[in-house]
Amino acid sequence: MYLVLIMVAPKVVSMSRFIAAMDHSGGSTGGVLERYGREYTEDNKMDRVHEMRMRMVNSPDFNDKNIWGAILYQDTVTRGMVNILDDMGIESFLKIDSGCEESGMLKQFPVKQMLEWATKRTPENGSIGAQIYGTKMRSIVKSVDMVRPILTQQFQLAETICSYGLVPIIEPEVPIDHPEKALVEQELYALLEKFLNEKKFKVILKLTPPDAPNLYHNLTVKHNVERVVFLSGGYSTEEACNRLGLNENVSASFSRALSQDLYHSLTDEDFNAMISNNIKMITEASK
Repeated sequence: MYLVLIMVAPKVVSMSRFIAAMDHSGGSTGGVLERYGREYTEDNKMDRVHEMRMRMVNSPDFNDKNIWGAILYQDTVTRGMVNILDDMGIESFLKIDSGCEESGMLKQFPVKQMLEWATKRTPENGSIGAQIYGTKMRSIVKSVDMVRPILTQQFQLAETICSYGLVPIIEPEVPIDHPEKALVEQELYALLEKFLNEKKFKVILKLTPPDAPNLYHNLTVKHNVERVVFLSGGYSTEEACNRLGLNENVSASFSRALSQDLYHSLTDEDFNAMISNNIKMITEASK
């Protein structure tokens, strides 16, 4: 009798597949619609931006060969987007924060209430039959001195999120026009190393493309980092992709760079061609 050993390979996510950031909340929706060229009122702006998101999701190249996950706002989840993405083989992440204080720290928000809502699959939250994979929280790092308190807050919340079976995206964004961007990024890297060495739970890091290429490379191979993704931060699609391409083992989580040059007035053919071009640039930069 021969003993046959079957090796089961771990699930591997191609780095060329990226996370689409589609979590525009009430405060940022107006700017999104203005860039899209779509008129709106306060009463219908969430309907209008949902129409835009559905147009993006329904484009041929918005698929699981190119997109690994999508970050969603709560309103989008209630409209059944998690189910739509799940059918496409794309993971969903829920934006759970309520914005930032002037200091860049997260505002207080009902963490457990949001997590219970995210993990409860009912008709009311629009996610029957599908599972939200994780969450996202964005802080803004305005100075070197704020790196430690921001990461302390983010990792404390991340531990709670993991206890609900969700994977947290930690996003300490360094503004691209920060006068001491490189200095802040060095401190951010050093403290991320420290925090990750002390913690056991798994996270995803969403970071601003650093001025020093491969600054965060050591973080990409840590056992408790599922992946490192870069935000576009206001860079054009071309510039964001160029900066992404200078770094190894990272992929994108772009918002504005994904939707650049998408306009309401475009025919479906032209709209699909434009988003296809953006997706192609992003996936090639992520390889």
